[in-house]
Amino acid sequence: MIKALQSVALVELSNGQIEVLKEIGIADNVGQEGVDLLEDTLFRNALDIAHAAERVQQSIQKISEGVQWSQKTRELLNKIITTEEVTEIGNAVLLRVHFTREAHLSNLTELKDWGKTWWDIGRGIGMAHGQAPEDIQVVGASKGSLIVSLLSAYPIAKTVSAIIMDALKVIEKVYDIKKKAQEVRALELANDEAEKSLMEAAEAEKQNGVETIITKNIDEIGLDRKAEGDKVNELSSAIKKLVDFVEKGGEIDFVMPDEEERGEGEEPDQSAQERDALRVMFKEVRRLEKKVHQLEHKDH
Repeated sequence: MIKALQSVALVELSNGQIEVLKEIGIADNVGQEGVDLLEDTLFRNALDIAHAAERVQQSIQKISEGVQWSQKTRELLNKIITTEEVTEIGNAVLLRVHFTREAHLSNLTELKDWGKTWWDIGRGIGMAHGQAPEDIQVVGASKGSLIVSLLSAYPIAKTVSAIIMDALKVIEKVYDIKKKAQEVRALELANDEAEKSLMEAAEAEKQNGVETIITKNIDEIGLDRKAEGDKVNELSSAIKKLVDFVEKGGEIDFVMPDEEERGEGEEPDQSAQERDALRVMFKEVRRLEKKVHQLEHKDH
């Protein structure tokens, strides 16, 4: 059963798809969360056969009900929705840019500003990998909290996910320092200097973190700081703007290309290894996003 639960690769789904699975009771009972729940029931707590059987049955029932809901919903929607052409992503990676919270779009000026920001981000990261902004395709946009879908090559997706992952780690540290500043303020000891020092420390942590991210990516991409100064400058600017986007609550979700079937005993080729590495990064990004969102809710 544990192997069956582990085989459900939620990391290959988008955040939106995972949220739907959570709503219908499936996501919490499959994948690693399902394994953890089962191991808690069977191994980590005092084993009560009747209680364990009841909990396992509850999980099976939730999965079954979720599958039934999905099938029924699909049948109903097929009657009223015409099928649209689905973008073929091939070996590229789909980036879904969510303009949420402080990074939202509510008027044309904000649309223009964020559009320019994302042009700069795409240009800077693209240049570092020898590509132009035109190589990053816009393949769709959704309404609501505006979502723009971008099609990018693997190296660009890897750099974007690495920047976001490190940015979230920095933001987490900044939140911790700001939380201490709030605690000082709550003491009502009129210690404005202590609060001011903590806020300055938070800003310094952010600036140092951004510089570390810039240095790390310049080295990993292999840019020559002297011979490729223009690329270094554009990449540095792109990283600062991407970190700012993430700090303001913007999100980037990832959709991987379909897995190619391998023959029995066949070793994965380089592209398969790259996809596997990228999936690990995406999983860590989602974990950090969840953690940072929890910190945000605590602060409010």
